[in-house]
Amino acid sequence: MNPRPSDKDDLEILNVLLPRLVDGQLSDSENAQLASVLQRSEEAQAHYLRYLQLNTELKDAWGAVDEDAIDQLSDRLPQMKSGGSPKAGVDPVVSAESPCAESRIRRLMPRPSSAEAGWQLVLACMLLLIVGLSIGLWRASRNPLAHPTRVAEQPSGEDTVSSNALSTNTPSIDTPTTNDGLAQSGDASEDNAPASSYTRGIVEQEAFLAAAVVVRSEQQGDTGVSVGHRLSPGILRLADGTVQLEFMSGAVVALEGPAELKILSKDAATLVSGAATAYVPPRAHGFMINAPNAAIVDLGTEFGVRVSPSGVSEIEVLSGEVELSLLGDDGNTLSSQRVVEANRVRVDHRSEELQTVESIGTDLPIISAYDDTLLSLSDQYAQAIRTAEPILYWRFQGDGDDPLRNEMGNRFNAEVVIAGESEDIRFENGIVRFERGDDSRYLTSTDVLEGFNEKPYTIEFWMKPDDLQHSTCIGTYPVSRVDSRTFVNVVEIVTDTFMIHEPGAVRLLHRTPPHIEYEHGKNVFSPGICVPGQWHHVVAVRSIDSIELFINGQRQRRVVLPPKNLNSPGDFQFRVGELLEAGDSRRFLGAMDELAIYGHALSESEIREHYELITSDTTAE
Repeated sequence: MNPRPSDKDDLEILNVLLPRLVDGQLSDSENAQLASVLQRSEEAQAHYLRYLQLNTELKDAWGAVDEDAIDQLSDRLPQMKSGGSPKAGVDPVVSAESPCAESRIRRLMPRPSSAEAGWQLVLACMLLLIVGLSIGLWRASRNPLAHPTRVAEQPSGEDTVSSNALSTNTPSIDTPTTNDGLAQSGDASEDNAPASSYTRGIVEQEAFLAAAVVVRSEQQGDTGVSVGHRLSPGILRLADGTVQLEFMSGAVVALEGPAELKILSKDAATLVSGAATAYVPPRAHGFMINAPNAAIVDLGTEFGVRVSPSGVSEIEVLSGEVELSLLGDDGNTLSSQRVVEANRVRVDHRSEELQTVESIGTDLPIISAYDDTLLSLSDQYAQAIRTAEPILYWRFQGDGDDPLRNEMGNRFNAEVVIAGESEDIRFENGIVRFERGDDSRYLTSTDVLEGFNEKPYTIEFWMKPDDLQHSTCIGTYPVSRVDSRTFVNVVEIVTDTFMIHEPGAVRLLHRTPPHIEYEHGKNVFSPGICVPGQWHHVVAVRSIDSIELFINGQRQRRVVLPPKNLNSPGDFQFRVGELLEAGDSRRFLGAMDELAIYGHALSESEIREHYELITSDTTAE
């Protein structure tokens, strides 16, 4: 089938609307127009899918969009013919040697890089640049208008929302969340997933624009903004109390009511009134908070902003520095200055000047550390795990002197692997904490898993992430291959990827057989957002012919594996806390506990029982 629409008018419409779709800027009327074009032409449908495929490929040099995502988009199109879908794109992993079982604590030695791999990367980047420039020029010639930042609008046309609620253009499909912040999806298997219209598919694209998630909420009454609530671009009003948000970029903002915050994107917000404090880690560098007639751009810092009812703003840098600009009525900069730690500057639009004032600091909200509540473990829970007969069971407490012991025997004890002199793995109060740092650090096993992928298996653990950065919790790979792009399983938190999913989802990747070209593999993504500072029960199950992901006792989805090459022979090793020792390491930050690996598939009832044996107050606070 010709991927380009034969109708010239349809092609011109798609050339204008598709760039706005992928940039998240379609209006309701444009949504309806796009749906109309696609419903009347199969060629337009194919052109649409290929455009999305190309767009996602250009965002990342390492692969293509996930085949499951393309299949799901195809299913939403009326009378879409099968065939012609691109190859499955499975998230890549770069080279690293498999660890050996020399000791329980091991220091990593630096490894020389491969010249051949380096030249391949250079050539790939050059090719990507050429193609990307070509596509960019084509898009610019078709749609020369600038794309302004889109803010959600209310049905009435006003860009406001009712008290203590957030404006969103997708309220009808916002998945209900539990008190632990993860969506309860029930049984969402491939075989019984409900059919969706194409129009809803477009709306679901808008749902991916979640800009932040609520990680703390201390307000009076039922405000509608609770822990785990996903926030799309729009206006958040607080009558009282405080709310702490983590933006998808990684920035953390504490808002104190009465206040009004306009969320623009994962990288920017405008404080209309009230007080806010922002902490911006390195990965969110450049996060911006606007105030009336002012723009504050982070330069690696923590800073506070207070806006008075009269519109006068004061900005105080608590650590680091910011670039502060005074804006004119046309939105352009009149003047700017660098503001450093312990300095406070007032912005008064009436005088059109920046004025240094006395530092106060105490009138700004405090960004709270995440709750350090431990799992309420019991002998009954531990006995239930042992009864299920895992290969290994790491509780990180032992008899008080050996947190690395396997509860199930003398083999498969934990081993700490760290680079240099870093001490970024700590064992305390019966949990393991993975700290932030630049050096490689992970846990592995003193023994390999023999024939691990030749039969069903289960990976089960509890995690409490510190943030929503893209990070790997656990991955398994064959010891016979030096190239660990052959990871057969990866369980991770996904935020910034080229695939289609909600930001901050939990992902299970199963690649079998392990293949360097990433052409074999399936993904399962959880709906909803993993909430920083909250405990989550994660279970990945590989049965004879399928994979399943369970979050907090609920099955998120079941995906049937291809009938060919289901099993990969050989022995496997696994890594906990990061993906690789170098490059895109995807280091997990936070706590883990109660890690168990089974040589068989746990049943849904067993998984639910394990979750329910942990008292609910540890996941609800």
